[in-house]
Amino acid sequence: MNQPRFWAKTGKAEFENGQPKYHPVICHLADTAAVAMEIVRSHLSPIARQHLAEGLGLPDGESLVRFCGFMAGSHDLGKVSPAFQFQVSDVGKALVGAGLYDGWASLPSERRRSQNAPHGLVTAATLPDFLVTLGVGRELSKRQAKRLARKLGTIVGGHHGFFPAQPEIDELDSAIAGTDERSVWRQHSLRIFQQLQSFVQLTAEDLPSQCDNAAAMILAGLTTVSDWIASNSDSFPYANDEPFETYQTGLADKAKHALKTQGWQRPTTGHPLPFSKLFDFITKLRPLQSAAVQLTESLIPPCLVMVEASMGEGKTEAALYLADHLQHQTGAGGFYIGLPTQATSNAMFERVRAFLQKRYADEVVNLTLSHGAAALKGDYQETVCRLDQVYDEEGRGVFASEWHTARKRTLLSPYGVGTLDQGLMGVVRSRHQFVRLFGLAGRTIILDEIHAYDLYTSTLLERFLEWAAVLGSPVIALSATLPASTRQRLLTAYATGCNQPVPPLPEAPYPRMTAFANGTAVARSFSASDHVCRQLGIHWIQDDNWPVALSQVLKDSGGCVAVICSTVNRAQAVYQRLQAFFSSEELGLFHGRFLFKDRERIEADCLRLFGKGDEHRPQRFVLVATQVIEQSLDVDFDLMISDLAPIDLLLQRSGRLHRHVRDKRPPGLESPHLWIVDPSFNDQGKADFQESGCIYDRHILLRSWLTLRQRPQVQLPEEMDALIESVYDLDMPIPEDLEPVHAEDWANSLEKYKTEEAEAKQAQANRVKIPPPHGDIQPDQFTYLKKEDDESAIAAATRLGDPSVATIFLQRTAAGLVFPGSQEQVNLNARPDLALIRKLLAHSTRISKREVVQSLSAQENPNNWTSALLRNCRCVEVDDQGMARVGDWRLTLDPLLGVVIEKDVND
Repeated sequence: MNQPRFWAKTGKAEFENGQPKYHPVICHLADTAAVAMEIVRSHLSPIARQHLAEGLGLPDGESLVRFCGFMAGSHDLGKVSPAFQFQVSDVGKALVGAGLYDGWASLPSERRRSQNAPHGLVTAATLPDFLVTLGVGRELSKRQAKRLARKLGTIVGGHHGFFPAQPEIDELDSAIAGTDERSVWRQHSLRIFQQLQSFVQLTAEDLPSQCDNAAAMILAGLTTVSDWIASNSDSFPYANDEPFETYQTGLADKAKHALKTQGWQRPTTGHPLPFSKLFDFITKLRPLQSAAVQLTESLIPPCLVMVEASMGEGKTEAALYLADHLQHQTGAGGFYIGLPTQATSNAMFERVRAFLQKRYADEVVNLTLSHGAAALKGDYQETVCRLDQVYDEEGRGVFASEWHTARKRTLLSPYGVGTLDQGLMGVVRSRHQFVRLFGLAGRTIILDEIHAYDLYTSTLLERFLEWAAVLGSPVIALSATLPASTRQRLLTAYATGCNQPVPPLPEAPYPRMTAFANGTAVARSFSASDHVCRQLGIHWIQDDNWPVALSQVLKDSGGCVAVICSTVNRAQAVYQRLQAFFSSEELGLFHGRFLFKDRERIEADCLRLFGKGDEHRPQRFVLVATQVIEQSLDVDFDLMISDLAPIDLLLQRSGRLHRHVRDKRPPGLESPHLWIVDPSFNDQGKADFQESGCIYDRHILLRSWLTLRQRPQVQLPEEMDALIESVYDLDMPIPEDLEPVHAEDWANSLEKYKTEEAEAKQAQANRVKIPPPHGDIQPDQFTYLKKEDDESAIAAATRLGDPSVATIFLQRTAAGLVFPGSQEQVNLNARPDLALIRKLLAHSTRISKREVVQSLSAQENPNNWTSALLRNCRCVEVDDQGMARVGDWRLTLDPLLGVVIEKDVND
């Protein structure tokens, strides 16, 4: 009797010349094992490999390679089951044989239709007994060995994104899953298991004695990624009936070729370059940069470095220097830079691309941009290609491997720039979160502008730091300034991840660099550069009359002014008010509710007009903006006006004042001045923070106002620490001389901040974050929330705020549907190709007005919008006046104002 054949994959055309087209289970398991072994051997960073070996209790060598390959290969063992084999009944019957098929067909149809036995779950049920028999945990008690084997089975059984829970495994229908110990299916599974063992040459010495949580995350990510690569039929063509004995020959070379084809590369390791070689445009190191050079003498991963310095001090160059040192001196695997927004990520991408181009001038470098709108960044898309073709042409340069640009894969690239949420998705209980942690394991993680996050995101960030530490990833955190309490929380998180006692926060005056490595925390201060030492003038203004005062200041000598508003609606209203004082050539508006294509253009204009140099700088101009210009944009203004905001953000914004050295500033604006809009007051004298109060916490706004209200100027950076702590030190007593109405407001708002704000936000974050890296935790606890398999939905869980929806604007005309302002027609009934998808997204913006979001979310998308890029978008059709009604609201697409949202008042 012929041996049953089991398929792992079958072609769209299931039969050819009467014979099934298929790839046998054992061949796919071996493919995956070969890929996993090559990744561990040649692509995993030395630091990540070391932590993986320690977590499994194995030596860092070929034993580790063989065991990881064997486990990754075992992931689809559950396909040797009736539920899987007969889901394509004709193929299954032809391969497995009529005897086993008849047993399946004899089951009640309702039972067969339920198919409640996904193959990953069957793997998790089948594998543990096989592993124990093989000798896993042989030095442990029987109970401990069984527990270890179950954990390993669950890890690889979760390769489709969710780790199965033990009750799910226990409730499997054995007749459907083929998991009964006496079942012939079980015997066939064991035979294939043993074939795989022989293929990887696994011995008793290669079996682990443990599997800690760090090793579990790396092994889970390795398994899934290896499966993805091994599933490419171009690299691993279907074997059909070829005997495994001949198929396995040369499989290691196939795996190497497959990884090369998909653009995998291991970051170069060699000798770190001195600062002057990395950045030859810097002729004299700034004190911060000199401190970074000195720090490398004692910097051994895992390590945390927190850099606090004024804007324009060269923090980015210092971070890149440290990352380069860690890569070449200690074996860290490249780096990822996480920033608060897509706009700041785009700007950083260009800087990093130039850095890598020069650092590795004779090499091919894989650099990805990781955020939801990366597909719309044209100059990034121009770098996307098949890296193997570049290798074959003996090329050089910085590119984005096409394979790595797909969602979930961007963090697998050795170098990356993107939003912080791409990393934080690794600590949200969601599908495939472990792939993101695997991608970052052993790589240096640079977090820029970390002062920009609220308590919710900061809580996730702390868990992220714990996991970065246990995965061996050095972290470099950059900020203009951080409260002492925040520094202590970040230090605590990283030390906890290292499983080391938490040291007290070392003290040093601002600006400073705080480092933690090998259980010790040190802080060193350094001198501020002359160009950031300044006396910042503070001037409070009334909201009803400041436009008149501004027009008088700029009337004769001009100047470039930024007006920063708390909300988009406020910015639109202020822009319209200023139209009475300035011409259209002297007035601009920049916020996040412009269509993407317009926002990109406006951002480029801002950098051109207000960046370095005077060639394009206007003589007189007022830019009204929201917070989009306060982070990472290299712009410079003569005067700034701001709505009230938390003090750290006000100081951050002031970094765009007199940012660059210029030969001449307009008369009257020779020194930096920040005008702040004074709050209004009710009849009892209580402050009303208006729009700012809708965005920021009342207690923090109140204390920011009280700190600055009687200060005509502040001396920076000398007073930075005192200013920040005056607002964020929650144990500070209420000043005795404070007016009673404000003292009462302080007490009440503080209580609310601690309970309704701080505790509530932390509780919400605790519900979505994965467990800590240390402790006896079942794998299913990492993914049990089962967030839908969508980037935007998972990313939304990394930030707390009103829900938003990407909204595409099209215009209805007599000729049909067109892109606004053009005659180019759009057919929503046709399946959009990538070029059209990009054009649709270029005509989109995110809307967060709650009632509008609810109405838009209730709409149905065109049937052909199946692409992940469009799936969660919604479409709005405006009339020839640029207007549309959504629920009870009127949306107007205005060329000057962007998208205007107003309550619809029916005539």
